[in-house]
Amino acid sequence: MGFQVDLLTGIAEHLHAGNVGMWSPTNVYGTNDVAITIDQLPIGSEGTPKGPDKAIAMTLYPVTDSGSTDSVIGLNLRIRGARNNRATVKDIADRAFDSLHDLQAVQLGGVPLVRAWRQSGANLPPDDNNRQHASENFYLQVTRTGTNRRD
Repeated sequence: MGFQVDLLTGIAEHLHAGNVGMWSPTNVYGTNDVAITIDQLPIGSEGTPKGPDKAIAMTLYPVTDSGSTDSVIGLNLRIRGARNNRATVKDIADRAFDSLHDLQAVQLGGVPLVRAWRQSGANLPPDDNNRQHASENFYLQVTRTGTNRRD
């Protein structure tokens, strides 16, 4: 896989191991799971076969790349809580913060992470199924090798 998929998979595995949510590479989740997905929240609502209400969608975006192998990658977590329970999105966000903020000197999906920190976040309005949303942005200082990148 490529750099982004490797990194996202490593983050998902880390969040899963930290009991933040459930990572399933095959996108199979129970209705009570907090689904961890790449780029898109699962469709559906409680009781439907398409996915659970509670979920985290992970998306990467570039922040800074120096001429060396040092990079800062932005990680957006779009978090969705349970229907009619606005506290669940806050609980999920707290667990994600505890798992990622100030994480240092680890490998995530084979990508060396120097340090991670939360940069910003926001409460978002509920969707049509009254599921509260939040956005959390983390910065990941990583070592990213490449054809034209050298220390």
